[in-house]
Amino acid sequence: MKNSGIRAAAGLVGAVALLVTACSSSESTSDSPTTSSVGGSTTSSTAGGPSSGGPGGGMQEVTAVNLNTDGASPGGANTAEVVTAATAFLTSLDDSQREVVEYDFSDNKSRQTWSNFPATTVARPGIALADLSDDQRAALTTLLGTALSEQGTNQNTDIGKADDYLNSLGGQGADGFGALNDYFVAVYGEPSPTQPFMVQFGGHHLARTLTYNGDNVSQTPQFVGSEPVTFETDGVTVEPVKAESDGMFGAIAALNDGQLSSAEITSGTFDDLVAGPGADSGIFPAAEGVEVSTLDTTQKDAVLAAIKAYVNDLDSAAADKAMAKYESELDQTRIGWSNNTGPTEENSYIRIDGPSVWIEFINTRSQSTPDIHFHSVYRDKTNDYGSTTPS
Repeated sequence: MKNSGIRAAAGLVGAVALLVTACSSSESTSDSPTTSSVGGSTTSSTAGGPSSGGPGGGMQEVTAVNLNTDGASPGGANTAEVVTAATAFLTSLDDSQREVVEYDFSDNKSRQTWSNFPATTVARPGIALADLSDDQRAALTTLLGTALSEQGTNQNTDIGKADDYLNSLGGQGADGFGALNDYFVAVYGEPSPTQPFMVQFGGHHLARTLTYNGDNVSQTPQFVGSEPVTFETDGVTVEPVKAESDGMFGAIAALNDGQLSSAEITSGTFDDLVAGPGADSGIFPAAEGVEVSTLDTTQKDAVLAAIKAYVNDLDSAAADKAMAKYESELDQTRIGWSNNTGPTEENSYIRIDGPSVWIEFINTRSQSTPDIHFHSVYRDKTNDYGSTTPS
C-alpha cells in the first residue's frame, strides 16, 4: 500500500526544538512586510520568501495545489531508461522500504514538500539514504545518474559533501547533517513509459523533482544551495553551486552602467527567494529588470549561459530541448537584481524572468559558517511538476 502523506513521526514540532542554525538568520533586511500568495492561499511574510522565518527561507508551510499533467514540456525525455532504472531501484527494496518510498502520483502535498532546510527541521517524504544498503544506494545512484546529466549528478554529490562538512563542525543540531542522514528519495506513481510518475530526491539545500509523462519531463521546481560556498575535503576544493553562481553573476557583470541601472528591481528588497519552497501558487511577481531584447549578442549569450547552468542538470536530450524553448523566448525575458550585485556580498539577489523560465539566486546569511551561503531556485512557469499553472 502506498503512502498517502508524510509520516507524523517525522513532523516539524519536535524537530524545531533542535534549533538547527544552518539556513537561518536572526535579522531580516527587508524594508517592510509584503503579502504573497502561497499554495493557493495568501500569507503575510517579510519580502524575499514565501515563509515567515526570515532569511534562509523560514519555516515554510506546504499547502497542496491542484496539479495536472498538461505541462508545456518540449519533450526529449529518456523516459524508458529512467523507468528501467527506477524499477530496478524499487525492486531492490524490501516490502517495508517500498511502503515508505512509494506514494500515489496524486499526493500533491508530498510532491510539493521540499525545502532548503535540513530534514530534521522540515520532514521529507520517502526514505533516507542512511536506511538503504550499499547495493540499494548504488541502484539509486544509477537512477539519478540516468535522469540527470553528469553535471547534475556531481552536484548532488557535492551538496551532500557540504552537509558532511557541516556535520564535521559539531555543535547543536550538527548530527542532523550529513550526506546519508539528510537526503531522501520518494517515487510517485508506478514508473511507466506512458503514464505520469515522479522521482523526488533531496534534502538540505537540494530538491530534484523529476516528473515524467511519456516523452515529456519536468525538472522543476529545482533548488540548489550550499553552505559553505567553498570548502576542502580530502585535499580537493569543492564548490557545489559554482556553475550557477558564475552564470548568474556573470550575466549581471556583463551589463554596462546604464543597463545595470535599468535592471534594478525596485519593488522591494530581498533576504531570500520569492518563489522558493512552499510557493507553488503559480503566481509570480510583475516582471522587472532590463529586457534581454535590448542587450547585445555577448550579453544575451551570458544570460543564456546562466540559464544553461540550471537546465543542463537534466539528461542532455531533454535539456537541449528546454534550452531551445527558453532561447526562443529570450527577447521576452528580463534579468534583474536587488540589494547588491557582488558574488561575495550579503543579500546580492539576481533574477531571470521569462514567459516560462524563472530563476532566482541570492547570497543569504549563514550562522553555521562565516560569510554568506547560496540559495537558488529554478522554475518553469508552464511546466513545474509537469503541470500547467497550478490552481
